[in-house]
Amino acid sequence: MVHHVSERATIRDVAERAGVSIATVSRVLNDKGDVSEETRERVREVARSVGYTADRAARSLVTQRTGLVAVVVGDNAGHRDLSLLFFGKVLAAISRRLDHGGYDPLLLQPHDVGLHHRFDAAIVIGVDSDDAFVEEVAARHVPVVGVDVRCHAAHSAFVGSDHAGGVRLALAHLHALGHRRIAHLAGALNTLAGSERFDAFRRETDRLELDIPEEYVRRGDFSSASGYRETSALLALPEPPTAIVAASDLMALAALQAIRDAGLQPARDVAVVGFDDLEAAALAHPPLTTIRQNREELGELAATRALELMSEERAKPETVLPVELVVRASTAA
Repeated sequence: MVHHVSERATIRDVAERAGVSIATVSRVLNDKGDVSEETRERVREVARSVGYTADRAARSLVTQRTGLVAVVVGDNAGHRDLSLLFFGKVLAAISRRLDHGGYDPLLLQPHDVGLHHRFDAAIVIGVDSDDAFVEEVAARHVPVVGVDVRCHAAHSAFVGSDHAGGVRLALAHLHALGHRRIAHLAGALNTLAGSERFDAFRRETDRLELDIPEEYVRRGDFSSASGYRETSALLALPEPPTAIVAASDLMALAALQAIRDAGLQPARDVAVVGFDDLEAAALAHPPLTTIRQNREELGELAATRALELMSEERAKPETVLPVELVVRASTAA
């Protein structure tokens, strides 16, 4: 039988063709309630096939909601392009998940938050937890989800990666290869990622009983410029390190170039480990050993937590995702 779809399919059309109640369709499209995954997929497929879209403008008049979730992305210590390079996959996953939940993302920068934008929840990424705008978002009395940012709103959740665990993996790998003179290129210490990786390096080198000179710990800001500058300073020391743990892949990739420019050979003379597993890591010369974060899952979970908080479901307050060591040629024995 061929179904003729009207120009404006209704929720009743979706319910009839999916063989469920209108209430079930509503719960699925608003991502609420106890509905089996099989039923959810069937309802979504029918909705797509008949061209049904919820009238968000009409719904907002009834619910007093905007249908928007603010996604506020910081500039990562003044490097806006760097933030978007890492968070691109996170943002794409957030957008997909919000769309499935019936919401649109509203991409903002921190200085936009004080303007007249209205939104039902906020996801905050790549900023210092103490930034004034985080408090301003919390003062809106809307749910707030921090991605590597700890927010203190009444209804908030945290999603992040195991930064300390990643540094432990990197150091264990280098230690097993025989390295004892290991340096750290720290990221921006006003960010949670930078400070946690820095603190973990200190703790783990102490645990391994490594005597790390103060000049082996260099303060950068996640950028390639700081990675090159601080690696050059390390190589100019009377006794330079034999290995470097960088707080980002961009710093690590720049470290590889600084090593070559100093007339040395990466891996053979100085091993390098990055953090993030950007697409460029596998294409580097030599390919970069790094700590992989699951950026898609970070975004998916952040949006899920926002949807849960908006629907007043119980949201897990803190989720820390595991990371993975990806061994490539930059740390070849």
